[in-house]
Amino acid sequence: MRHGGVTKFSFQNLFGPIIIISALTFFVGRTSASLQLITQFTLCYFMMVLALQVFVGNSGVLSFGHGSFALIGSYISGMLTAPINIKGHALAMNQLWQALVPLHTNIYLALLISAIVSALFAALTGSLLMRLSGLSAGIATFALLGVTYNVFFNNKRIGPGSQALPAVPTISNTYILLLLAVLAIIIVYLFNISHTGRTLRATREDAMAAPALGINIYKVRLIAFTLSGFLAGLSGGMYVHVAGTFQVQDYYLEFTFLTLSMLIVGGSASLWGALLGTIVISAIGQLLLMMEQDLPIFGIHVHIPLGSRAVIIAVAFVAMLLWRSSGIVNGKEFAIPAFWRK
Repeated sequence: MRHGGVTKFSFQNLFGPIIIISALTFFVGRTSASLQLITQFTLCYFMMVLALQVFVGNSGVLSFGHGSFALIGSYISGMLTAPINIKGHALAMNQLWQALVPLHTNIYLALLISAIVSALFAALTGSLLMRLSGLSAGIATFALLGVTYNVFFNNKRIGPGSQALPAVPTISNTYILLLLAVLAIIIVYLFNISHTGRTLRATREDAMAAPALGINIYKVRLIAFTLSGFLAGLSGGMYVHVAGTFQVQDYYLEFTFLTLSMLIVGGSASLWGALLGTIVISAIGQLLLMMEQDLPIFGIHVHIPLGSRAVIIAVAFVAMLLWRSSGIVNGKEFAIPAFWRK
């Protein structure tokens, strides 16, 4: 049985993660241009992991389909902010639907629209998928990811298809991304301590007994799935404005398993686990990438074969599922150790 999940408001549970992610963003992000970019991508990943925690962590239902919502959010925000001449000329050979060419707005409105549309898509698909549980739910969400990916990858009427949409405006101010992450932390925490969040965790602990207590499993799962779709869409929008280009391939299998690994390794049952897992996997992934590229780490060269990073992270993911399924934090929220409070 899984444990974890807050039931009442606690300042340290909420503000501990906020202080830590703010401090890391400030001290790491301002060290160099490369570390600033890594920090920005990490904030995007963290937003996606928060989206997964809202649904997967509270319901216990594994979802492989949240990459679909990130893809849609990225697509919408990218298409709404890309220069009109880029959409009109660079994509002319792709037979882009002409009604999409003149659409244009600023980054922040585009982010909001992308999150809302992703939430609506999550609500629509969730109205069908949330009737499933266990293995069937996991397979169905994976099918959702596959369908969404193939529609966008092969249909050049609605986007760049297998190519890239270039010249997407970027968010150069890391603190804007941090602000969005902090707002998401607050939203997720308030949901987790809400009646709906507590009820959803009750269905996770005993899905058979929950209906006997008057709990509508379908309803609470759909609410969480919709909220997680909103956050996942926002994650995709943030990602496209950090990368500066939209590519369908960025939100498929590698993105899905990387963000799921972050959640599982840290601990899916808590917000603190989502943050810690994102930090740990991002740091390890960056070190492994440097080893693959034979770059020095603190002056030491350690070379590993290309592709080792994905394999090592996957092994860590499986190992955590086998030997500590509750993750590093064991389902607990952030708390100051008792001896520090004396």
